[in-house]
Amino acid sequence: MLATAVVGQTPAVSWNGENMRLRSASVSAVSGGWDLVLQMDDDNGNTSLPTSYRRWWHCQVDNLTPGTTLNFRVTNAGYSDVILPVWSLSTDGVTFGDYARMPTSATPQVIGGTQHRFSVQVPTGVVAMRVAKYFPYTVTMKDDLIWSVFGHPRVRSVVTIGSSQQGRSIQKIELTDGGVPDTQKERVWIHAGIHPAETTSYFVVEGLIDWLLSGDPYAEALLDATLIEIVPMANPDGVYLGNYRTNANSSNLESQWSAPYNSPQPEVIALRTAIEGYMGSVASPAFHPIRVLLNLHSTHNVSFPFHFQHVANSNWSPGCTSCGVIPQVNQVEGQWIANFRNRSPFVALGTTQNSTLGSRPFVESMCHDRWTAVNGWLNAPNFEQPVMAITFEGTYGKGPDGVTWNTMDDYRQCGRDLGMALFDQFGLQLGAGAQAYGQPCSALSLAASLTPQPDGSHVANLTISGGPSPGVAVLAVGGTQTQTPLPAPWSACSLLATPDATAVLVLDGSGGASLPLNVPAVSGLVAYLQAISLDPALALDASNGLTLQNSY
Repeated sequence: MLATAVVGQTPAVSWNGENMRLRSASVSAVSGGWDLVLQMDDDNGNTSLPTSYRRWWHCQVDNLTPGTTLNFRVTNAGYSDVILPVWSLSTDGVTFGDYARMPTSATPQVIGGTQHRFSVQVPTGVVAMRVAKYFPYTVTMKDDLIWSVFGHPRVRSVVTIGSSQQGRSIQKIELTDGGVPDTQKERVWIHAGIHPAETTSYFVVEGLIDWLLSGDPYAEALLDATLIEIVPMANPDGVYLGNYRTNANSSNLESQWSAPYNSPQPEVIALRTAIEGYMGSVASPAFHPIRVLLNLHSTHNVSFPFHFQHVANSNWSPGCTSCGVIPQVNQVEGQWIANFRNRSPFVALGTTQNSTLGSRPFVESMCHDRWTAVNGWLNAPNFEQPVMAITFEGTYGKGPDGVTWNTMDDYRQCGRDLGMALFDQFGLQLGAGAQAYGQPCSALSLAASLTPQPDGSHVANLTISGGPSPGVAVLAVGGTQTQTPLPAPWSACSLLATPDATAVLVLDGSGGASLPLNVPAVSGLVAYLQAISLDPALALDASNGLTLQNSY
């Protein structure tokens, strides 16, 4: 009787929600709880697909009784690495919280490479839960992201570049500083989710966009110098249907790049057409062709995020396979990897893997073989830069500390770090300048030298000279220039900066003084300064004006 009271009502397993997939489920009572057998399904239920494609499960369990134990057995799996599952909990069966890793006590035991067993106790107040192999990402979440950026001054456009097989929009966001002419800007292309359930890629995109729109001075400087094109979800049908690797046609879209102009898959056609529009041809390059292309994925059986760097081949020739890339591309890839590792402690934990590009079924090979390596692109008549196209892989295991399991926020931070790596890749620097303006009333002079700080701020080392000795000087700092005569008896001198803030300095024996002033890393910051001196007889002198301005 006691065991029956604890078990309560029979749980019900369903998988008809967005991004969910199972083939079947069974529930049976055991002492104190329930055994739940979840049989994994092929993408689209297509049993002709390789076993290695069967790597996603996601379902909902209702009719739960708090305090009971759920013994899960995931069968028919196409992966064998240990991944702590995630859950989203509900106290009313309708509203669910954010996904989080299950307790570490639920770390699966892998049996025979195809079964993953774990147990978890239903928390107090919980009546339903959603469980998944890893953090899910949905078309709805992508749509929310798209809506959230509309109208932001750094978002130039959100356009639909094509539609999936089932008619879902494939959208692209372009981010830049529209107040800066495009003349000298470099173009970056990033797409996520060619393989729909490789969800680390979406969180990287979320983190990157959040950082780009944050007003961070590094982000502002990057947007001043670049046109950043982001496709946040390249395979929306696959995501909606709960596929791991394919679209609605059961096609692995990554393999379509080996012959992209023969591909019938609408998602590849959309991406290919947009990329080619930005690249043009060797005979006629487009305006600001893509310099950096990042292909975001996730992978199994690897501990930490990493890149595939393509091997250098000085004898590369058109039509070859498994022959890597020309050395210039390998070199710029190495620079990118070093920059990303330097900015991201998480990425620095990973080990770079080599790729010969095999039969060339990757977007990187299209960019290399169709543009970079073709005679006339790097040399005369075009003298373009190499297209640095590379795959970045997230992983499902441990986080940046190497101990606890990684989270969505770990990969969002990875996206922010990716933005900083782009800043470095293009050789950008945060800048500030000091420029004198106006004329001093007599001999008093104000000057400054700037020293950059690690956080992007600067120290303005202010120097006042030509003042009385003994005497004092008042430093006026304001946000507006002016040309206002001072009151009598000093009306021969003019105030050149509105005194929003002031500081009093005692002049030394030579009639000078110095003061360090912090110039914070705020994009577009402008300040106007002037010094005014007085001697013991109240004779007054006013210096030239000085503009301090951040140039990002």
